[in-house]
Amino acid sequence: MKHHIAYRLSLFAYPSAPGGIDNPSINPLADGAPSLSGLGCSKIIVNLAEKDDFTSRGLAYAEEVQKSGWEGEVEVVVVEGEGHCFHITDPETEKAKNLIKRLASFISE
Repeated sequence: MKHHIAYRLSLFAYPSAPGGIDNPSINPLADGAPSLSGLGCSKIIVNLAEKDDFTSRGLAYAEEVQKSGWEGEVEVVVVEGEGHCFHITDPETEKAKNLIKRLASFISE
């Protein structure tokens, strides 16, 4: 995971973060993070790619939001066979177009 671009970006954004990538300001599931029950929205969408190293974190986040007592709607989208940021690195694929359409629809709902 230390070679993953998201991991490196988190270190770039907050290089002195106590706990590194598991600092509450980076990881909402870390010890000391604020309760997820206070999310200030009525719905969230968690977009994941099957081959992404962070998929398990995304699934855990969605689960914890649901268990937190937050009263909103959680939607989880897992795109099979794809890796991290596939919709950005290759936006012309059918899977990328479908995800982008889903995101646009979610925002406009």
